[in-house]
Amino acid sequence: MFSLRDVAMAAAVPVDQVLAVVESEQILVVNGHMSQADAVRLVRGFANGEVGRAPITLLRPTRRKGSLPLAASGMMHAAFVALLLVASSLGLLKANDTETHIEDPTPVRMVFLMLPGPGGGGGGGGTAIPIPPPPAKAKAPAPAPAPKKVSVPVPKPPPYRPPPRPVTRPTPPPRPTPVQPIRVPPTPEQPKPMPVVQAPVAPMAVDTDDQAGLLNSQALPSTSQGKGTGGGAGSGQGTGLGEGNGAGIGEGSDGGTGGGPFRPGSGIEPPLLRREVKPVYTDEGRRRAIEGDVVMEIVVRRDGAVGDVRLMRTLGSGLDQRAIAAVKQWRFAPARRKGAAVDVLVEVAVGFALR
Repeated sequence: MFSLRDVAMAAAVPVDQVLAVVESEQILVVNGHMSQADAVRLVRGFANGEVGRAPITLLRPTRRKGSLPLAASGMMHAAFVALLLVASSLGLLKANDTETHIEDPTPVRMVFLMLPGPGGGGGGGGTAIPIPPPPAKAKAPAPAPAPKKVSVPVPKPPPYRPPPRPVTRPTPPPRPTPVQPIRVPPTPEQPKPMPVVQAPVAPMAVDTDDQAGLLNSQALPSTSQGKGTGGGAGSGQGTGLGEGNGAGIGEGSDGGTGGGPFRPGSGIEPPLLRREVKPVYTDEGRRRAIEGDVVMEIVVRRDGAVGDVRLMRTLGSGLDQRAIAAVKQWRFAPARRKGAAVDVLVEVAVGFALR
């Protein structure tokens, strides 16, 4: 089978001219292709200038060659299809994760939220009173329509009959109440006191008076608790002491003493993405045509690797696991605080889009 373009290229004529001859000569064309015999006749007709003078079917038929070229072409097509099937079954055509090395690192789309989280001891101060929320109100439903009045005839009351007189029976004398003996309960034994358990507490320096304030700060003549909020002392948020958010003491996470992952903000240089690995669609996600972003909160360690990952917005269909596996392979230039590399919490979004 040959197309109209093949015939036009072989005869060195425009495709429109071949189409006009096909329509005028009523040559059988199926899906834009014609038989080998008609294609050869058309090419010879254009070459000899016989097209248009006599019907194409009245040209002298040429002697058809054997079927060896046709059989060879069919065998080549079958071998090509078999090669594709073998490659797809062995997984050679499956797309793998692609790595992109960024020579000139630029900040990617990251959302840095200044929220009080697991970071830090420190915090609060002041006794700020927020404005109370407005009272809840509910709109009253529309009144139901008044029911229609239905007139019902009132039956006449039956004639009055006096009730019969009750028969009085003599009241029997009350039975004497038996006297129960008084029982004195035995005195319970007093339980033995349990020993007092005292948890070991790390010794901390104390003063003669209790007063909330900043650590390692000079004493002030006033009793102010700082410019923050939350009832503690300092310039942060929370009920602890020092820099950061939370209820602990010192720079770090949770409510204890020590260091943990920071959050980008004042004094923290955010990390820079050095290597990004893009995720691969799952078969179910591609079949259901799911698109969108998987939002995660990750810990970028001080060595540039990705630590703990927490999902904040998911897509399902296995795309969340593909996004986590790809983000685990990312590499960053670590965040810095006062010139030193530190662990930091950042929020990233991994997008899935069908092309």
